[in-house]
Amino acid sequence: MKYLMCNLKSNKTLKEILEYKKDLQNLNKKNVEFILFPTSIFLSFFYDATYKIGSQNISTYQRGSITGEVLPSQLKSLKVDYVLINHAEAKETTEDVIAKIKNATKSQLKVVLCIGEEKRKTVEEIMVELHKKLKSILMKLTPRERDNLLIAYEPSWLINTKEIIDANILAMIVKVLKNELKKEYNLDLPILYGGGITPENIEKLTKVENLNGYLLGNSANKPENVLEIMKKI
Repeated sequence: MKYLMCNLKSNKTLKEILEYKKDLQNLNKKNVEFILFPTSIFLSFFYDATYKIGSQNISTYQRGSITGEVLPSQLKSLKVDYVLINHAEAKETTEDVIAKIKNATKSQLKVVLCIGEEKRKTVEEIMVELHKKLKSILMKLTPRERDNLLIAYEPSWLINTKEIIDANILAMIVKVLKNELKKEYNLDLPILYGGGITPENIEKLTKVENLNGYLLGNSANKPENVLEIMKKI
């Protein structure tokens, strides 16, 4: 089974999100775990959705009366299943990322952990950076918290473009990541790719061995893109 995740970021007005939901009514989810990440103020509109819903953020606090925070209990009450953490645009500290993972896991929310390099690099340089980032997070997590992760590899220099990383390079990155996770942490986690995905280039990604899914950004804003990509994976 493949994952298809759609991050709507801060896009859509009230009218637009209702139209978007209507356009996805006939989504064919066969053999695909489809997860939509709308803006937090619109999460309640998807309470009755037939697909999974994710939040773009979660508080570092488990409970309390804190202005502007989105608590795990609130997300659970809206039937949210996934949480996006450490996206390049969120600018979160490592300490916040760890706290959010712990919070999500306590509340049985699956964590999509984003990692990726900020600029174009060689494969060797990319792996050094990813290894360092993952180690700084995984070493502070319990086995249960580690098992609760899905890894979304998303080079931030390709976000908001229509260009994807070379499929052969991606295949090497996925292979090395999976081997390292298994060898160092005894983990077998799903790995997704995000960054520049469009209906025109998705088929190149479907040929990448051991890649478990895709995280859409800009392309997700048009429901016709989502439906077309769904047909191709």
